[in-house]
Formats: sequence, structure tokens, C-alpha cells
Amino acid sequence: MKHVLQTLAFCVSALFCAGTSHGQPVSDPLPSVVVDKAARRVAAMADAYVGRIEAVTTVAITARVEGTLEKRHFTEGGPVSKGDVLFEIESRRYRAKVDKAQATLKGAEAAVTNVEQTLARKRKLRARADVAQATVDAAIADLGASKAAVGEAKADLSTAQINLGYTRITSPIDGRISKSSVDVGNLVSAESGVLATVTSVDPIHVSFFLSERDLIAKRQAGLIAANASTLRVQIELSTGARYGAVGRVDYVGQEVRPSTDTIEVRATIDNKDGLLVPGQTVTVRLVDPDARPVVTVPQAALQLDRAGHFVFVLSAENTVERRDVELGRQLGRYWVITSGLEAGASVIIQGLQKVHEGSKVTPIKAQG
Repeated sequence: MKHVLQTLAFCVSALFCAGTSHGQPVSDPLPSVVVDKAARRVAAMADAYVGRIEAVTTVAITARVEGTLEKRHFTEGGPVSKGDVLFEIESRRYRAKVDKAQATLKGAEAAVTNVEQTLARKRKLRARADVAQATVDAAIADLGASKAAVGEAKADLSTAQINLGYTRITSPIDGRISKSSVDVGNLVSAESGVLATVTSVDPIHVSFFLSERDLIAKRQAGLIAANASTLRVQIELSTGARYGAVGRVDYVGQEVRPSTDTIEVRATIDNKDGLLVPGQTVTVRLVDPDARPVVTVPQAALQLDRAGHFVFVLSAENTVERRDVELGRQLGRYWVITSGLEAGASVIIQGLQKVHEGSKVTPIKAQG
């Protein structure tokens, strides 16, 4: 029995030693948390407005001369550049008119040469008193009439060339083109109406309406003057995503609409990728470019207890520290921090349930 007990004690001791490595106990891994930076941002103004995207320029394409529509050179709904040929109207009769006008001009110029020679001869005869002065005067009048005929022929040629040019209808601007309202093969003229519409794409306008109260506040703050505005605009798409470019207010209406007590405001914004389309509805927020940046943190970082709002931040040694903060207003998924936190601090936004003040963690940077 004694031998059995000694053997059992030896086994227990061996198991205890096997559970350690060089005398060090096995420790649990540090909890992982997702962190983000407290950042300085220029805050958009709190009010949001419903905006409508509008083209800067819209051009109705129409026929200037009558003829059969022979060709269409664009893809409906596609991009076009200034000077691109959009339509071709049959040109044979207009080319024939050009040829006729050129022949008429040559005949008129030949007539001038002939009259000039006749006048020269009659002046010689007059110098010898072989003809009366009235004969010379008549030749001078004929020369004037012949030169007038040349001028008329040149004008007719210019008109014929212009009409020939109208058989090739080109785009006057860069932009996108609508569907064609007339199919190839139809007879078109100035009375045919709009053949297609070209709208500019970049830059583009966003139009919205300020209330009378907001207008007065912006004027008193010096953000809207009599003939200029320093305001910028940020827009949000219907998906909730913020559009990358910032626009500039370049038009404020001249009167308040009595029915709504609002005034129209318009901004111009870059649209290089063509994401914004005329007629599109967006959310507009005004930005003061001279406003000072404020410290913000993601909403997910904020916690609340009886002492108030606080966040957990990481020290250089990845130790969790509590920071009590005072909140300003909300900016989308961020909150303004008015006191208690500096920009650049690493705040925990995920894994908060795993940590407490003083604990050590493994940080993972937030994506996006």
C-alpha cells in the first residue's frame, strides 16, 4: 500500500511539472480591439436642404435647313464633344447652289474687268475730244454697277456656303446627348423642332432653397454679400454617401418666394466622373470655409455612465485609459468633442465589452 501511494505522489508531481515550461505559467492572449483616431474636421452647418442637380448649359439641337436626314453619328445617351458631327442632312442641292454662286461671282468679276477696259478706252477718246463727257460718265456708272454685282454675288456665295455648312449639324458644347427625336430618312427643317438635346456634365449645378431666416443669419454672419458668397456646399447622395467634391455658392436669388418664404441658392461643383445627373435629388449642407476644425470621434467610441460621456483611449504601451469628454453636435456618424480629448488620440470603437481601465489590449486599426 505504501508503495502505491509513493507511485501516485510521483505521478502528480510529474503532471504539475508538465503543466509549466521552465517554471512559467501559460497566460491568456491579450484581447483584440478595433481603434480609430480622433480627428479634426471642418464641420458642415447643421441645417440640411433638399437640392436638385441641374446642367450648367443645355442646348437644343435643331435643323437650320430643309432636307432628308441622311446620317446620325452619335450614340443616344452617350458623351459628345464640341464640334462633333451629330447629324447629316442631304447636301447635293446646297452644294449645287454653292457651285452656281461661284459661277455667278466669276461672271460678275469678268464683267468688271470688261467695263474697266471700256472706261479706259473712252477716257483716252475723251482726252482727244473724240467722245462727249457723258459717254465717260456712263462708263463710270457701268463700272459701279458691275462692282455692285460682284458684291452681291459674293454675298450669295457666302449664303450658299453657310447653308451647305448647316447640312452638317455639330455639337456646340461638350456633354451628353439625349435620344434622337427624328429617325434617319425623315424630312427635317427649322419647323421640325428639337432633334436632340445636349447637356453639359462637368461642372454641374446644384440648386436648393434657403429659408428667409437662414438667409438673414448668413447675411449677418458675412457669408452672403450683395454680389458674392464665401459659402461652400457638401452634398450627400440618395445612398447616404458623401460626394467627394465640394461646391461653391455662385448665385443667390433676387427675391424671396412669398408662397414658401424661401430664396433660391445655386452652387457649382466638379463632376469629372459624371456621377451627378441633371434632375437628381441630393442633400445639401453648407460649409463655412473659414470655420475652425473641431475634434471628432466615431459615434461607436462613445459610452455613458452616471458620471457622463467618456471614451476609452490607448496609451503608447496599449494600456486602456478612460477619458471623460464633453459633446458638441453630431456630424453624421461622428460627434464633436468640445473638451476632454485631443486630435490624434486612438479611441476604441469595437471590443469595448472586453476591456476596462488599466487593461492591456492588442489594437487593430479601423478600415476606411
